[in-house]
Amino acid sequence: MTQTGSYLYAIAAPVGDDVLGGLRGVADEPVRAVRHRDLVAVVGTVDIGPDGPFGEEALAQNLSDAGWLAAVARAHHAVIDGVARAVPAAPLRLATIVADDDGVRDRLERWQDGLRRTLDEIAGHAEWSVKVHAPQPADPDTDPQPAAGAPGAGAAYLLRRKAVATARDDALARASAVAGQVHEELARHATDARRLAVQDQRLTGADTPMSLNGAYLVPVAGADAFVATVEELRERYPDCRFELAGPWPAYSFVTVEEP
Repeated sequence: MTQTGSYLYAIAAPVGDDVLGGLRGVADEPVRAVRHRDLVAVVGTVDIGPDGPFGEEALAQNLSDAGWLAAVARAHHAVIDGVARAVPAAPLRLATIVADDDGVRDRLERWQDGLRRTLDEIAGHAEWSVKVHAPQPADPDTDPQPAAGAPGAGAAYLLRRKAVATARDDALARASAVAGQVHEELARHATDARRLAVQDQRLTGADTPMSLNGAYLVPVAGADAFVATVEELRERYPDCRFELAGPWPAYSFVTVEEP
């Protein structure tokens, strides 16, 4: 007999079967609502047996498989996004699994007061992401070459190294200043705003470092104005690269404490 568990996607305000009926979960399973008082857990049933993909040992291995993890993350997000477009929803961490629906109801009881307040706060809002990357450093190759009688090749090499470092430091200093100004201005168009840790350049694959990784909780009615402000800032700082993404569920503005 297959051993199953309840995989939790989100805690939400009451949501109808018309919304959940079109959603499929991380194991291509139908999702359903587990209700307790005035909260709803959006869950699916997954195989947590010894040979199942969500069993303890298999899950630990699968989470280190980049391809598997990416596919599950996409499916996880798709369920949360589908629910959040209909009702306020607090996303749960990837691979949050309990033994059965009674365990789900137990968590809903423990989370009741805090999550009820959180859902009220994020109602009518969505999260937007704005990332800013530093400008390209000035190219020391554009500087004049040393004149005749200037220091020798070794000294010229050291001078060039210093010029490269100075150009890089100048670019980073400008990016830091721009990041602060951009975040401050965007925060005025949001109900809440957070500066998240910038992503490593090896992860982003970008030519220059990231100087701002901002998350903004924006009223749905103010989304157009927020996007227009990003475009204005992009034009104001053309030497910096901007990335705008959203609207998303409020991932950065919801904290669900594991019991």
